[in-house]
Amino acid sequence: MICLALDTSEKNLSIGLDIDGKVETLTEPAFLRQSEILVERIDEMLKKHQLEATAINRIIVTVGPGSYTGVRIALTVAKVMALASGAELYLASSLEALCPIEGSYLCLDNARGKRSYLGVYVNGECQVKDCIKDNSEVLEYIKDHPELTPIGDLAYLGLQTPEYDVAKNLLARIDAKHLCAEPLGARPVYLKDDYEAGNFKITIRKTLPSDLDAIMDIEASSFKHPYTRTQMLSELTENPCAHVYSALVDAEVVGFIDFMITFNSATISQIAVKESMRGKGIGNRLIGQLIKDCEAQADPVEFVTLEVRQSNEKAQKFYKRHKFEPILVKKGYYDDGEDAVYMVRSIVHG
Repeated sequence: MICLALDTSEKNLSIGLDIDGKVETLTEPAFLRQSEILVERIDEMLKKHQLEATAINRIIVTVGPGSYTGVRIALTVAKVMALASGAELYLASSLEALCPIEGSYLCLDNARGKRSYLGVYVNGECQVKDCIKDNSEVLEYIKDHPELTPIGDLAYLGLQTPEYDVAKNLLARIDAKHLCAEPLGARPVYLKDDYEAGNFKITIRKTLPSDLDAIMDIEASSFKHPYTRTQMLSELTENPCAHVYSALVDAEVVGFIDFMITFNSATISQIAVKESMRGKGIGNRLIGQLIKDCEAQADPVEFVTLEVRQSNEKAQKFYKRHKFEPILVKKGYYDDGEDAVYMVRSIVHG
């Protein structure tokens, strides 16, 4: 039985050949060069053993997560070889390929943007499905799970990289669980941000005039009496006390906060999140930016205030989670006559 293993999901190119139980592997740094040298390296390894590609019985290849382009290189070659020779095709996670079958492992890879691909594999079984997490969360996860051995190229986390052999680990996973029934349908795994679970990157930055169209759409769907475009533009460009920030996901403005800092206090004028993105932590990040700005002031900011409609119980619960307390009710505060609940968060700084 002749088996071939391929991986181009990370910066290294990994190839493994198993000839009747005798295993040989190759790992070579090949960042951005996998497509140039993969076929050549396969050919060299086969010629070394005087084998033709048609002699291969089984091929196992990683499908991600990892570099989407990189994953496609090995997968495309594996599919073509399998179809040409009639070999069986096996598919494996790029993360599980980092670890041996026996043992408890926290498999990690650099997802860029200060994030990691993470999966937990214990004795060959997936315990935590491959996912994306912020690097800060990963470091906490490592501390909280000392029973797991972190594995992968961990230098990006400031950790020592252990020895591992992707090709050897792949060859050990040629089994029924990894067999691909339809090789033509094999596709890379693109581990998208998990919007439903809130596992995605949120960027908070100062609002730009080009954000206004998106902000006005959020305004219209969030408030009974939304600001006009002129009012929002004035907040952004003319109010010297205003701090206006946008929250972005995949370069789309999905929320914003507008607050003022005057002397020893701050006031939230507006905060809103796009309806489809609510409940996913974006509002938390916007409040976090407010607190950060307050703490950065030369003069201590002692408290933050806001008004919220008395009927908006959901918003009141949100503010209470962020240490705002209801102080009093302002009668007829809004244009339509509704009362407002005046809330205060005390001692932000100092």
